[in-house]
Order: sequence, then C-alpha cells, then structure tokens
Amino acid sequence: MSSVFLIASLMTLFVCSQAQQRPVLKLWPSGNPEGWTRTDKETTENNADGNLLLVKGVSQPTLEIFRSTSANPDAPTVLICPGGGYYVEAIELEGWEIASRLNLAGIHAAVLKYRLPNRDSDKPLHKVVLQDTQRAIRLLRAHAAEYKMRADRVGILGFSAGGHATAVTSTAPAPSYTPIDDADKMSQRPDFTVLIYPAYLNKEGTTQLTEGLVVDKNTPPAFLLQTMDDPLQVEGCLAYTHACHKAQVSIELHLFPKGGHGYGLRTHEPGLEAWPDLLIAWMRRLY
Repeated sequence: MSSVFLIASLMTLFVCSQAQQRPVLKLWPSGNPEGWTRTDKETTENNADGNLLLVKGVSQPTLEIFRSTSANPDAPTVLICPGGGYYVEAIELEGWEIASRLNLAGIHAAVLKYRLPNRDSDKPLHKVVLQDTQRAIRLLRAHAAEYKMRADRVGILGFSAGGHATAVTSTAPAPSYTPIDDADKMSQRPDFTVLIYPAYLNKEGTTQLTEGLVVDKNTPPAFLLQTMDDPLQVEGCLAYTHACHKAQVSIELHLFPKGGHGYGLRTHEPGLEAWPDLLIAWMRRLY
C-alpha cells in the first residue's frame, strides 16, 4: 500500500471515529441574510469515478468543529473552505480529510459547508460565500473559550474556488452583512491565509489581481501552493504573491512542476505529497 493511500485511509478512519463528537453550528439560525435561498434541495453524492464525495445545492451553511486532542493551549484554528467551482463542494477531499490531518498535527480546524450561489442571480458569485466565511470566522472567535481555542489565532484555508473565497475574505475591507448577534462584534478578518491551488485570482493572462482583490498592509500573512501544470492559471498565485510583497505582507509560496489540480492529500507526486508538512511548519513559525 502506498503512503498516499495509507494516509487517506487513516484520515477516513479518523473522520469516522470522531464524527459523533464534533459540534456542528448553523451559521444563520434565524435565516440567511436578506432572505437568500435556493429552490433546489441539498444533496450529497459521489462523482462519476466514485472517489469524490460532493455536496450540491447548499442553502443552509454549517460549521463543523474539529478540535485537536493533542493541541497545546496556543494552537491556531483553521477554517477550511472546500473547492468545487462554486457549483459543488468537495467536502471530504478538501474538507474533512484536511481537518483530520491538521488535528493529528495538534492544530484545530473547522470545515465550512458554505452556500452555493444561484449562478443566474448572485453576482458576483462569491457574494453569499463571503457572508458565510466572515460569519464562520466570527463564530469561531465567539465560541473559542467554549472549545478551548484561541480567539486571536483563527486563519482560513481554501482550495480552488474555496481559495478564491479565502482570498476575498482575507482582503475584504468590511463586513458583508448586517450584524445579527453578539458574535458579529468579533473581527471578521482572518489572522492568516492559506491558498492551495486557488482559482480566479488574476485577470486572464496576467499577473494582476482581479477587481475587488486589494492587498494592503492589513492583509494577513499567507501561504500559497500550486503546481505549474495546474489547468488553472498559476499566475493567480504569482499575482497574490506580488501584491503581498509590494504591501510588505509576509508570504510563503511553493510551486511544484507537476501535480495538476484537485488532489488534496491524495497526490502521488514526489515532493508535492509533503505539502501538508510545509504548511504545518509555516504555521508553527507563525505561532
């Protein structure tokens, strides 16, 4: 059995064994902001190859808390945003498995099942997702004492479209919704940013950030990772890196020659398979 499959198997066992112990918070217990909804039902199903568990039609977002039993009192917490092109969410590959891997390293995590936008009416597409990510960060801070976490060490990690949502959350200048309770008194901006093969960051064919992504001195420190053969433009990572460097924001960038897109922890590429270790080492240098 390869090391990749062994790790994936261990992650699956860990997820299953801990499932009954994890709190799940509703982001909007009194209803979504501005009465937003979808007409279709939420479904969870495997992809055509049977190796990816995908969530579709999400109208009611949730936050699933993965506390690490081996964390020290100063450990950070990572809010995880799975990818899926804003069509679906790879909730297992880019959510539960990642959270479990971080837990084994003594890092708390939380998986966000965010609302998937109505593509015909929600413009820009990330609008409702930004509301969810900001609300999730505030809830993690508000519940930090209850879950024995640090309210001042809450970062955000995103894959692909979730990476875009992560970048938007890290650079948004203000809250995107009207406060509803005491949790919304907390800061909505993350303490650090992790972008893993992020999508939609750059203007087509350039190393310039898209409209609305503005990096400044208040932007959190960032960790970025992508491969050169990713069908999504590696220029997105380069654009974010350049903007952070220009704004004197601490950033660590890793580019690998091969690996493609959408691999999560399941890559077979030598070197690339160690990306979680690179990330964990970076977070330990932060804290």
